[in-house]
Amino acid sequence: AVWAPISLATIAGVLLKAGFTCHLADGIVEGLDTTRLLERFRRLRPRLAVINTATPSIVSDLALAGDLKKAFPGMVTLAIGIHPSALPEEALRMAPDLDAVVRGEPEITIREAAERIQQGQKLAGLPGLSLRQGKEILHGPEREPAELDAFPFPAWHLVQRELYRLPFRDRPFLLLATSRGCPYTCAFCADATYYGRRFRQKSPERIVKELDWIKTKFGITDFLFWAESFTLKRDWTLAVADAIIASGLKLDWVCNSRGDHVDAELLARLKAAGCWMIGFGFESGSQKMLDLMGKKTTLEQHRQAVLLAKAAGLMVTAHLVLGYPGETAATIQETIAFARSLPLDYAQFYCAVPFPGSELYRRAKAEGWINTPDWSRFEQNFSVLDLPGLKAEEVMAWRRKAFRQFYFRPGRVLHTLNQNASPAALKNLWRMAAQFQDWIA
Repeated sequence: AVWAPISLATIAGVLLKAGFTCHLADGIVEGLDTTRLLERFRRLRPRLAVINTATPSIVSDLALAGDLKKAFPGMVTLAIGIHPSALPEEALRMAPDLDAVVRGEPEITIREAAERIQQGQKLAGLPGLSLRQGKEILHGPEREPAELDAFPFPAWHLVQRELYRLPFRDRPFLLLATSRGCPYTCAFCADATYYGRRFRQKSPERIVKELDWIKTKFGITDFLFWAESFTLKRDWTLAVADAIIASGLKLDWVCNSRGDHVDAELLARLKAAGCWMIGFGFESGSQKMLDLMGKKTTLEQHRQAVLLAKAAGLMVTAHLVLGYPGETAATIQETIAFARSLPLDYAQFYCAVPFPGSELYRRAKAEGWINTPDWSRFEQNFSVLDLPGLKAEEVMAWRRKAFRQFYFRPGRVLHTLNQNASPAALKNLWRMAAQFQDWIA
């Protein structure tokens, strides 16, 4: 599924509350090339542009700053995202027309930047901002994380909501940010670069209010609860579920979790509140690899999590990573066998990617394992790590084999068809299967 741009929508909500005029475009999903994008904003004569970027698209995303500067002289261009947060100086050097990078959580920094621009004040020294000033790059102090209940609702009215649809179900859905921050230190994860390690959550009352507002205003009843892990704080997770149940809202939603943070009571309560699927970040089916990753979980905890979730009536997706340092053909086979041994509904196999901001990036760069300077290859369909004894091409071949061995079993095919029995779902499944077959062949 393509996710709606929740960071930009939240920033827009904060700016609108502060009295600014805001517009939002998702160029990829809306099919906008640079010409059409500039044409859309030409009559508005904007003074500030916020570019949301990620590692695979950072070169083309930041190149947009130059096009914006030519079209709107005097405009200030800012970039947000994990990659520029981790490598602010590199991002600014990559794009000469980019004025500044927001490091970490962007909303308050961008609101204060907009206020300074409006008042004709300089941006230098703004907390959370790395700024180009002549040939120098100036870094403002770190910014303290915000309290999430203080944010207004995301400006979803600025987004073409019908373009973001659930796979198989083919219904519009939106993200609801329930919390930010994760205290765990998994070596492959860069999320703490953006939201930090301190776990912060919205109150159950605020979450219900936001769900009700979206349902009432936009008619959307399908949600992805967006968090590093929705079940990090058991009492809070139960309180959210109870608040949804008490509200009487009839909603369908999915969430994610670690394998060591669920139990029968909690999963039953999630199901009663409208959760229909939970995604577990298992990462590997090899205990050796889990230990190397710093996951701090066991295979038995993961197995029990799946069994408990299925007993509660939930669909289950497992997320698994191949090609992390220390991986061998034998540990990959362990992961495939582990996935096949579980009553999963879906399994996603990814390549381990050294995203900037992660410990894996720092280590891979120091060891010389990264085999390309091309940022567009840094996404989880590709491996860019040539490890001792396991090359990137081998990892990608194993990934294709993992999908074949998991999904192309008679019982698995029938299970997938049964889970997607409606005509619309079967049509989407057929289209996705055709693309999938071309890829794994």
